[in-house]
Amino acid sequence: MKLRALRLSNVRKFAGRTASLTGIGDGITVLSEANEFGKSTFFDALHALFFERYAANGKSVQMLQPRAGGSVEVSADVETPEGLFRVEKRWLASRRARVLRLSGAGAQEEVIALDDEAERWLAALIGSGREGPAGLLWVRQGQLGLEPDSRAERDRLTETRRDLLSSVAGEIDAMTGGRRMDRVMRRCEEALEALITRPGRPRGPWKDALDDAAELARTLEEVEAQCTALAGFLAERAEAERQLQRLDDPDAKARREEALRQAQAAMDLGERHDTQLREARQAAEIARLEAGGARAELDRLIATRTRLRAAQAALAEAEATATAATAAAAACDEAQDAARARLDTARSALDTARGRLDAASRRLRARKAREDLTRLTRLLDQADTQQRRRDSARARAKTAVATPAWLDRVAAADAAVGEARAALRARSASARIRYSGPARALLEGAELPGDTDVPLAATAVFDLPGLGTLTLRSGEQSAAGALSHTLSEAEATLAALLAEAGAGTPAEARAAGQRLAEDLNEARLAEAMLKALAPEGLDQLRAARTEAEERAEGTGEETQGDTPLAELEAALDTARGAELAAREALDTAAAARARAREQAAADSAARESAQRDFDRAAEAAGAEAEHDARQAGAARSLALAEAAEARARERCAALTRAAPDLETLRADLTRAGQAIESVATRRARLSETLLRATERIRAMADGAIEERRDELRGRLEEAQARAARLEGEVRALQRLRAALESTRSAARDAYFGPVRDELKPLLNILHAEADLAFDSDSLLPAALSRGATEEAFDTLSGGTQEQIAILTRLAFARLFARQGRPLPIVLDDALVYSDDSRIVKMFTALTRVAQGQQILVFSCRQLAFQDLGGARPVIEVEEMA
Repeated sequence: MKLRALRLSNVRKFAGRTASLTGIGDGITVLSEANEFGKSTFFDALHALFFERYAANGKSVQMLQPRAGGSVEVSADVETPEGLFRVEKRWLASRRARVLRLSGAGAQEEVIALDDEAERWLAALIGSGREGPAGLLWVRQGQLGLEPDSRAERDRLTETRRDLLSSVAGEIDAMTGGRRMDRVMRRCEEALEALITRPGRPRGPWKDALDDAAELARTLEEVEAQCTALAGFLAERAEAERQLQRLDDPDAKARREEALRQAQAAMDLGERHDTQLREARQAAEIARLEAGGARAELDRLIATRTRLRAAQAALAEAEATATAATAAAAACDEAQDAARARLDTARSALDTARGRLDAASRRLRARKAREDLTRLTRLLDQADTQQRRRDSARARAKTAVATPAWLDRVAAADAAVGEARAALRARSASARIRYSGPARALLEGAELPGDTDVPLAATAVFDLPGLGTLTLRSGEQSAAGALSHTLSEAEATLAALLAEAGAGTPAEARAAGQRLAEDLNEARLAEAMLKALAPEGLDQLRAARTEAEERAEGTGEETQGDTPLAELEAALDTARGAELAAREALDTAAAARARAREQAAADSAARESAQRDFDRAAEAAGAEAEHDARQAGAARSLALAEAAEARARERCAALTRAAPDLETLRADLTRAGQAIESVATRRARLSETLLRATERIRAMADGAIEERRDELRGRLEEAQARAARLEGEVRALQRLRAALESTRSAARDAYFGPVRDELKPLLNILHAEADLAFDSDSLLPAALSRGATEEAFDTLSGGTQEQIAILTRLAFARLFARQGRPLPIVLDDALVYSDDSRIVKMFTALTRVAQGQQILVFSCRQLAFQDLGGARPVIEVEEMA
């Protein structure tokens, strides 16, 4: 039987979906996916399909049902010698079991068994009761050993193994008759002793034949090496002669010389053409410059005439504007004089009103000034106090070293010291003493404290009063010394950091950091209060206080009988309004006069500038009668220069198009020269090689090497045949002895022989020359023998137990196949304790068995199992219809 596909509908994590596993091959098929993918779900569903009746309602079936409930359905496509079938089971709701024959793509499926009949068909396929493979070939996740936990299951599997071994065990003939057995064994031992020692090493005729064959093989190897060297020298000489003949060919030499001559001629032509091209480019550049000069001269003449006409028009306009501006300025002078007279009268009246009001105001300000002086004095005292507080805190913070960054460095250094001390304590010895009298022990001259663990250096010397001196040396001096050095460096680093702030311990450093934080906080608080008391600064506050003092000192006392302040203010407002109107009138007149004078000055300056522009333009233009002639001459010169430039450019372009590639010509010339030099160099080297090979061939040919080689080959074949004949005789005697010795335990060996025969090649993949002893009750491996050591199965490591359990199942699977009942092996994460080396060997064992056995492996170890090879199934998940 072989599995071909597995389908799950509404099973555990695939609630409401159908998950299919197809593409299962004949040999190994590996499903290697991450945890929670559903591998164990596939395994448990497959186990339920084959070993749980469709009417079952037990725990193993209920565990397949998802939380949402509903029926659980599992089907598998299996291939048997009779064809391809599909086995289906549905549990819990609408229970059903069916077996269908699959006839091929597009053909109608045929139901051949339903419900109980389907169960009987399945039991006949895999074997029911004691013959079933559950637990024997199918390994659940987490099962380490060979036996399940259930006693009933263990008993059932034991009977299954017993029936299997009984049906495949063979019989061997046993020799009987004591003296006859002794004579045969004695003669066998005597014959073996003449050919081998007790440990099994050759001696006598067999050893002589082996020694002769080995010596002849060494000699033949040396002679064949000489023959190989001779053949190499002959081939080297022939190759040198062939290459010299090719190099000395007259036609080839003539071709190389002609190629060099042609390359030189082409190079000479190319250099001459390059010279002509450079001259043409120079002429084209000169023509371009001359055309540019002619074009610039024509443009200058045209621009000069244009500027002259514009200067004439601007001069006429500027003279008219200047005359009008002068007349307007004279009228504004008269208006300003009248406005100034009116302003003088208004100012006199205003001064009189302001004097009376100022006298009354000074007396009122005296009282307010004294109030302001008292308030400002109080504020200034408070601000001075906060400034001193702020400056003092800032000064302390500025000199402090215990910044947060420095504290981080101290913490890191303190942690390094702690780690170094811990490492030194872990690797160093320590001493602890409890005194019972007045005497005290000394360590390195200092008293050793009682009831305290004292770490010791690599070598520690104790002075014991009344006893003598005790010296202790640590076995890990180098390690302790290195750790001690590391601790010293860490302590030195910490001490240097603490010294920067004058701290003795990390706790003092943290306290210094706390003080720094408090000083910074105090400075910020004082600064905030200072800004609240003096928003514009202390200097501004002091100036305000000084001003208040001056105001308080410069005011007199109020007098009785003065005119009311309101009347004086009204009179002042009236006088101020009259003065303001007169001043505005004067300002208006003055502004008009200033504008008029500025305009007159500007217009006069513009006239003078226009005159200068006209003079310069007339001077640049020259005589007006010559303007047209000079411009026409410049145009003719430009046309001639442009025509000459075009001709020079055309010649330069033609030479550029016809220019050869000088770099290519130079490379071709270099190559032709190097080819001739290379031929000469190679000919000299080949001549040396030919001479050297001829000398070596002549020296080796005198020794008749090849004839000696043929003779040695014949002698070696004879010696090897003699040794092989004696070796065969030894093997035959050993097999005879082993067969005779095995008769005493023939019954047991015959019983366990088949499974051990299947198991031994698999076990040797894992442990060379290893063997398993079987328990006669459980019919399972009881002990592992490796060399002279035998270990009980229960004392082996978890990984070794796991590996032997899987190998034993592989062997039992082979026995089932030998009985005509090939059953697939299913492993669910069965190699969880194997290391990298052993798991590769287990892959080899699985691959060996898979050549005639179907194996299905589920695993979450994706990286490890990617080297197992085998088929990779196709997994599809679809929503249920």
